[in-house]
Amino acid sequence: MANIELDGVNKKIKVDSGDLTLDVPGDIILDADGGDVVFADGGTNLLKVTNSSSDVVLQPQVDTKDIVFKQYDGTVVATVEDNATFNIPASKLAIGGTAVTSTAAELNLIDGGTARGTTAIADGDGVLINDDGTMRMTTVQTLKTYIGGFDVSSITGATALTDTPAGTDEFVLSDNGTLKRIDFSLMQNTPHWEVGLSSDQGIPNSTMTKLQFAVDRKNASGSPDYWDNSNYRTQNLTAGDYFAYLNLTFEGNAGSSTAYILIKRYNSSNVEQQSSGKALDQWTKVGQYHGSIFSVASGDYIAYELWQNSGGTVTQLYEANDGSLCFGGGFKIA
Repeated sequence: MANIELDGVNKKIKVDSGDLTLDVPGDIILDADGGDVVFADGGTNLLKVTNSSSDVVLQPQVDTKDIVFKQYDGTVVATVEDNATFNIPASKLAIGGTAVTSTAAELNLIDGGTARGTTAIADGDGVLINDDGTMRMTTVQTLKTYIGGFDVSSITGATALTDTPAGTDEFVLSDNGTLKRIDFSLMQNTPHWEVGLSSDQGIPNSTMTKLQFAVDRKNASGSPDYWDNSNYRTQNLTAGDYFAYLNLTFEGNAGSSTAYILIKRYNSSNVEQQSSGKALDQWTKVGQYHGSIFSVASGDYIAYELWQNSGGTVTQLYEANDGSLCFGGGFKIA
């Protein structure tokens, strides 16, 4: 019969053979005010249960050893490894009663690690897809064939555009291989303007005279307004190439005289570029048209001027019905 010894000096209960069973009608409570309960074998501490601010900490006491959870039949359910990995055997993970059947590589999403690489995508590269609830790997080539590529037959708008695109509507273009958006306004001939006289205008002899266009004819006004009706010149032009034109009908004294119609681009230093057309000599109610291309920088403006040397004032005619006898206009070349 085994003997039980109470060692008060060493604070131990010793049994000289066999097991020790505590059989009580109530609960067995281990109350350690030091906060630790240690399991040992032959004097070697194996596992410590620690109170950490009321959190329960399970900690192995032998280095490089694991904590292993097993079923009754000895099957390993999970292992807390020494390298801090919580390892679950394949096909043994379930969430909410539903088994997770994906492999570790599938759960990792990126084969070889979680870091994203910078290597260019190739046809043979793998792509992870959900196949009716099952995660499977396919290739970029297979996915590209299924999508069909970027061609007219595969790219169709869900809604047809039934009106002229607004300036803020966008197109997608390839900029040397990089897809970029561009507003439709940058593909239009905008800014644009066309203006005319509000009445006949006298042009003095041998005097460069600005034509006093102050009537909008063709969508010159708006936001922003591209024509200054007070200073008789363009405004708010963006940088680019412009085509500007001028149509005149004037009458003067018959005789040997000359008239020049001029379209001028001004910058902060004065005239930078001008284009002129010579009217017919010895005119009487003669029409003249002139147009030219100008390179405009931000802040530049365009104006229309007339010079003649008939010896007297020449009348630049105004047509009350539609102003078609004298008008000037222009637009940015898209």
